[in-house]
Amino acid sequence: MAVLRVRLFLWFIVLLAAVAVAALWMLREHGLVSDRQPGRLETAIARRLVVLSIPASARKVTNPLSGNDEAWRDGMEHFQEHCATCHGRAGRADSAFAKKMYPPVPDLADPAIQRMSDGALFAIIQNGVRWTGMPAFRSEHSAEETWKLVAFIRRVPTLSPADLRPIASHETHEHDAPAAPGAIAMDGTTFTPGEVHVTLGETVTWTNKDPFPHNVTSSAARMHSPDIDPDGTWSFTPTRAGRFEYQCTLHPGMKGVLVVEDKGAPGRGN
Repeated sequence: MAVLRVRLFLWFIVLLAAVAVAALWMLREHGLVSDRQPGRLETAIARRLVVLSIPASARKVTNPLSGNDEAWRDGMEHFQEHCATCHGRAGRADSAFAKKMYPPVPDLADPAIQRMSDGALFAIIQNGVRWTGMPAFRSEHSAEETWKLVAFIRRVPTLSPADLRPIASHETHEHDAPAAPGAIAMDGTTFTPGEVHVTLGETVTWTNKDPFPHNVTSSAARMHSPDIDPDGTWSFTPTRAGRFEYQCTLHPGMKGVLVVEDKGAPGRGN
């Protein structure tokens, strides 16, 4: 028996060493880039991390709203506000942001996701998953809101364009509404409007509508905001005229332009 235990221990050490060597080789060959498709080993590890993030007590819990036909619709509206930036409007991981994340954002219609229990999906939304882009929403979502999101995830595989049409109509109304002068939204990792014209001395305000922080940075305009939390705002009053490009340094592909006009300067204004 003692000899068997020693052999098993040695095999475990060999296996552990082989995994370490494979990990080091992958790191050396591919680095830590986020736009490369994961291999089987990485995928297996990532899925195991997801499983480990789910408390055992939660795995057998069923959705108390599963019999409510309107729950998934309410969950869909909530999903558009908090989740669509990464997961896409229909939950199919087809957003521009999803393509840049690593580990990849999962398609919520994937059988591997749909096989998860209601309680497992609830726990992931509430607690997040470490070493991935999935944040914890426990402090922002009530239990009822989270169960509605679970109901929407169950609907994703059969979601039709008609199901999404009310959301699209609502978004069109919002976008048709005139924005206040000098107001810029950070929504879907995009500055909206992308270019804003203001008068020298006029205050510009950025509002973060995404579920993660952003900032506003431009050395030329001397704009350096702190990280702006979700639903937070930051204001800046330019003291010099010109055309200034700025970006969010947390998401370098997120860029905007601020044009500051000096109406009182000779040759300018009406």
